[in-house]
Amino acid sequence: MASASERLIAIGDVHGCVHALDALLKEIAPNSLDRLVFLGDLIDQGRDSAAVLDRLIELRQRCQVVLIKGNHEEMLYSARESEKSLRYWEECGGVYTLNSYKFGAGLDVIPPEHWRLLSTSLPYYETDSFILTHANYDPNRPMNLQESYQLRWALFEPDEMQPHKSGKTVVVGHTEQRDCEILDLDFAICIDTACWRHGWLTALELNSRTLWQASRWGLLRDDDEPTHKGKLPQLVR
Repeated sequence: MASASERLIAIGDVHGCVHALDALLKEIAPNSLDRLVFLGDLIDQGRDSAAVLDRLIELRQRCQVVLIKGNHEEMLYSARESEKSLRYWEECGGVYTLNSYKFGAGLDVIPPEHWRLLSTSLPYYETDSFILTHANYDPNRPMNLQESYQLRWALFEPDEMQPHKSGKTVVVGHTEQRDCEILDLDFAICIDTACWRHGWLTALELNSRTLWQASRWGLLRDDDEPTHKGKLPQLVR
């Protein structure tokens, strides 16, 4: 059994919001026993993707870091294969990632250490009690037989969700919650609270259900902070 000092912390879609990430890390103050699992979509949309990847390289010197591959990381890798895929990725927020290195830059500006970091991303991460992945899951398949579309692209639709056959609680990001609140179905939790869209970056310690949230400007959320319910635009995947 894990001791009280060993924390398992899921962190939602960062999307280049380095100030939010910095605020959460300062508040969480991770130590060498903590395991931080980033649920994917570290990059794109926000304006500081390069700095986010630098932070994670530094963070690995302080605690255990697990990266899950999101659909935006998948698009980045596809962008290296064809001009069409590159343009698609750029339209989905990739242009902000490139500009975070140098305005108007191409893929060649991304340094080897960032490619190496992203290459460690997993399709999912599983413990005795939890499953963490980017987007969704097929409730009737073991995790090693899940389709990549389910893990990285499928939306988290609460009326359609079912418990995973393992009985473990599943934690995902990807589907931005338009009220900027986590969606907790008990057997499955979505913690993408739309940081880059004026929402929050969410971190959740899974055993204690301790919650931290910060805005893209790096301000921690107060307990009585109002939501942005109903004010987010229609989401585009």
